Amino acid sequence: MEKAVPPMARQSGAAHPCEAAHVAYRQNYMDLDPTYTDNFGDPLLRLTLDWTDHEKRQKQFLAKHMIDLGKAMGAKVGPVLHGSEDHYWTTYYQSTHVQGGIIMGTSPERSVVNASLQHWQMPNLWITGGCTFPQNESANPTLTILAVTYRAADTFVDHYLKNPGALV
Repeated sequence: MEKAVPPMARQSGAAHPCEAAHVAYRQNYMDLDPTYTDNFGDPLLRLTLDWTDHEKRQKQFLAKHMIDLGKAMGAKVGPVLHGSEDHYWTTYYQSTHVQGGIIMGTSPERSVVNASLQHWQMPNLWITGGCTFPQNESANPTLTILAVTYRAADTFVDHYLKNPGALV
């Protein structure tokens, strides 16, 4: 019995996805939802995020240059898939790596954690993950998250455990 071949596998060619950084804006934020709660009655996290003209122009710029690049390489250029044109749409962008919210920085006035990921006001609290980045870069964040987490763990073991308290 012959296996069904997915339509994309029948075509000879390649897709070339592009991504760009999503800059931090004050109108994009997370807060506790006033309406929706979990099974324990606690409010759910709500994400308020939308594209600005900047991201829309980035998308147009990248699409044009990817088409030009494909043509220069002799490729047959097909349709450009843009995703959600006007607004950030969680159903379409489920695989995005939205980051930020608990920003790492050099002062408690402008960030939540220090460069070692130690909370400025609660020195026994260490926070790891993409939430400590100031904005969403274009690439998958996994290796960078691991790198800063290793740095935080080293600092925790080498300094904090020997002398608990604020490190900076």
